[in-house]
Amino acid sequence: MKKTIGPGQKKPAKNTVPGKKGDDTRKMILAAARQIFAAHPYNAASIRMIATQGDFYHGLIRYHFPSKAGIFEAVMEDACRSLVQANKEWLVEISTFPPEKALSTYLDRFIEYFQKQPAVLRIIINNLSHENPATLPGYHHLTGFLADTRRDFEAIFPNLFATGDVSRFLSSLNALILHFLGAGSIEAQIMGFPSQSRDYLQWVKETLFFIFLPVLETAVRQSSESALDTGK
Repeated sequence: MKKTIGPGQKKPAKNTVPGKKGDDTRKMILAAARQIFAAHPYNAASIRMIATQGDFYHGLIRYHFPSKAGIFEAVMEDACRSLVQANKEWLVEISTFPPEKALSTYLDRFIEYFQKQPAVLRIIINNLSHENPATLPGYHHLTGFLADTRRDFEAIFPNLFATGDVSRFLSSLNALILHFLGAGSIEAQIMGFPSQSRDYLQWVKETLFFIFLPVLETAVRQSSESALDTGK
């Protein structure tokens, strides 16, 4: 017998399962929001777009997240936390490698991460150049991500670079990685590669390797020489 909805009763929300906790619904909403914010900057996205992406009723999203700002901040926090944690694990992994192997492995890990979670880098690159950062919900998570990656680098590779040089090295490396991967569709098109193709990702690695390996090798050599001088 078909169940009818009586007066005053609400139609059950799509994608909800009787007995499932609210946290599960919240995770499904954030998963849909992640895809929308990866494709559109914050100002261009809407709650209705998220509802369509996840096949939710609009009211279900409003119940868990009263505003678009709240959804975006939750997505941004999760994206930045995920990347900071992964980046720290990569730095620990390469900490005993010689420069060439260290940089090669690090770039491999970053590319592998992007292939598994492309939305994370796209969300960051879509909003990194927001014209008025003070009005972007959760923008502090972006600046915190950059500060945290530098903190972890300096903790794992102490005294490798002078204070000013470490900022220049990491800012340049992060900017190019985020651009080549997060905004890779346009860059691949310019270079004549299919977007996200193996050939394009190999080009990204080779290009970053070409630019940053000499700098890294010089830093390691100078750090070793300084350590020897100090030990005399």
